[in-house]
Amino acid sequence: MPKQLTVTVLKDEQPFLNGTFDVSDADYPVIVNLLEEVDMTHGQAASMLSGYMHASDVGRVSDEMSKLVMLAVVYMLEAGETEIEIPLETGPAAPNA
Repeated sequence: MPKQLTVTVLKDEQPFLNGTFDVSDADYPVIVNLLEEVDMTHGQAASMLSGYMHASDVGRVSDEMSKLVMLAVVYMLEAGETEIEIPLETGPAAPNA
C-alpha cells in the first residue's frame, strides 16, 4: 500500500494550498536510502514541500523537481508525519524578504 502525506500550506492562518503526495511501495525504500546521503532538517523539508506546491499552483513543474520533492515527502513520513500544515511566511520577517 503506498504511503501518503497530506500537506496544507497556510497563508494568514487560512488554508492556501492543499495537496497529497503518494510514494509507492517500490520507491519508498529507495528514497529512504537516498535520505542517508542528504543532510536535511524538518524546516528544509517543509520549505521544499511548500515551494513545490506553490510552483505547481502557478505553472508546470519539471520531472526533476517532482523527484526532488519526494525526498522531502519521505523525510516527513520517516519523521512520523502523515498530515502537516506549513505556514507561508510573508512580510518583512520572512527569511527571503
